[in-house]
Amino acid sequence: MELVIDFTMKKHKPLFLRLFLSYTPIIIIGIFLLILLVYFSTNQFYNGLIKKELQNRANIVFDWIETNNSKINTIQDIATKSSNNKTVRVTIIIEDGTVVGDSHKNPDFMDNHQGRKEIIQAIKNGSSFSLRFSKTLNKELMYYALSKSINDKIWIVRISIPLEEYRDTISTLQLNIVFLGVFVVLALLFLSYFISKQVTAPLDVIRKETEKYVSTLKITTPLKIPNTRELASLASSLNKMALELNKRIKQIKNEKDDKVSILSSMQEGILAIDTNKKIISINDIAIQYLNLNKKTILKKTYSSVIENKKLKKIIKKSISTKIKTHQIFQKEIEIINNKTKYYLINTSPLIRSGKNKGVLIVLNDITHQKQLEKVRQDFVANVSHELKTPITSIIGFVEILNQRDLTKDEQDLFLEKILNHTNRMNAIIDDLLKLSKIESQEEDDSIELIEQNLLTILEAAREDFKESTLKNNNTINIRCDKTINVKVDSFLLREALYNLLENAAKYGYPNTEVNIIVEKKERVFIHVENQGEDINPKYWEKIFQRFYRIDKSRNRKAGGTGLGLAIVKHITFVNGGGTKVSQSKNHLTRFTISLPLIKVETI
Repeated sequence: MELVIDFTMKKHKPLFLRLFLSYTPIIIIGIFLLILLVYFSTNQFYNGLIKKELQNRANIVFDWIETNNSKINTIQDIATKSSNNKTVRVTIIIEDGTVVGDSHKNPDFMDNHQGRKEIIQAIKNGSSFSLRFSKTLNKELMYYALSKSINDKIWIVRISIPLEEYRDTISTLQLNIVFLGVFVVLALLFLSYFISKQVTAPLDVIRKETEKYVSTLKITTPLKIPNTRELASLASSLNKMALELNKRIKQIKNEKDDKVSILSSMQEGILAIDTNKKIISINDIAIQYLNLNKKTILKKTYSSVIENKKLKKIIKKSISTKIKTHQIFQKEIEIINNKTKYYLINTSPLIRSGKNKGVLIVLNDITHQKQLEKVRQDFVANVSHELKTPITSIIGFVEILNQRDLTKDEQDLFLEKILNHTNRMNAIIDDLLKLSKIESQEEDDSIELIEQNLLTILEAAREDFKESTLKNNNTINIRCDKTINVKVDSFLLREALYNLLENAAKYGYPNTEVNIIVEKKERVFIHVENQGEDINPKYWEKIFQRFYRIDKSRNRKAGGTGLGLAIVKHITFVNGGGTKVSQSKNHLTRFTISLPLIKVETI
């Protein structure tokens, strides 16, 4: 089962806010319930307090009545004196309901109170407490009535106070309680906010440092260890985890860099494609081979970026076919961009955790091998042709000598022709052996380049070719600074110069000068110039190929093998140089050899 982690924080509230919001309803409900409790308790308490006060007043009034022996004429005075303020009313009533004393009214003008609720209850139960509207005072009053038998007569003392005064007192008290409750709520909310902040502050620091680490994957400073045990353990664990993650990340990065370095340094093109036909990896060589743009190909399907139909067909077959582990398919393809290139395609399964996740494509550039194969085929064909022609001629001449009765002069003529063809074959074989020797020395690294004076080598080459110059009456001139040194194989360089001088003597005009001119610039340039028939520029690169002739009949007349300039090119190459041909006015042809420059310190 794949673990899915939600990294979005939009739905999540801060911990301190969650704590604060958790405390808030508890505080509000608790204080509300407490206010209700105090509210009702206060009401009951004040009611009890009022009752007690009214009862005490009623008992005092009874004490006064008993002290005065229940004389009627003094009762009004007792009622009046027992009410110490205007709000407390004292009424004295006898059993038949007659009012005998009242602190606020003249009893003579008052109604009989026998039917009053509080009077009835007091006579019946000894005391009563009620709230009702007084018609006498035109107010809502709180009544307390107490009955007592004095001298075999039932007396009732009724104490009353205005309900509005009672309610005002209660309301004021209750309002104060509410205000106090609100204050306590606000104080507790502030305290809970402060506590929540204090509790979550270390966690917030840990969160910020963790986010910083996640964004940079670097630890600048370790997390500070809080004072609380749990948070200290958390911070310590996060520090350890971060250090371990840093190690793992560094290890993974190094491994990735190694893989990228390996892929980049490989001469083979590497292309990885998953089962969804998307390119998941490609190295620079593959991009170069396929002429792709790396920025636009990753995570795209191979069919949308690869144009070669044959390669797409191979990839499609490799993905659709159930390839066994380590099974490899091979196929050669031709890709034409600016030049025609040939590649050997190897496909193998991309295995991960024992499952086939795609296909790995390896492209090997075999263009050079193909070119070498073609050169070999052309070479074999050319050698066969070059040797077959004189052999055929020699066979024909030998048959003529055997079948005909020829004169001595005719025999000498045919023998001379046989000798010429034999010499030609020998020259071809000699040049082939020279090329073979140079190539074998190159492969064996047996060619030793030694720093030598260039003028000395040029003069030696001119001396080697002295006899040939006499045939065409050519003069060889050398213009070279005697201080110029080159690092070469002198024997091979003399051979190359000999071939160029021979070429100049064969195809140049008789009685002309052959000039060897040396220029020292960023490299050393050796120019061999002669006057002769112009060479079409389209043949300039081809004439250095083996057995290539512009005019074959002309070449044979001159005695060439078609390998001289090829030998020059190869010798120059193994000496770290290059060759080219150019022409100027007056039918002046110039063959140039370039060599690395060596600076010589002068004393």
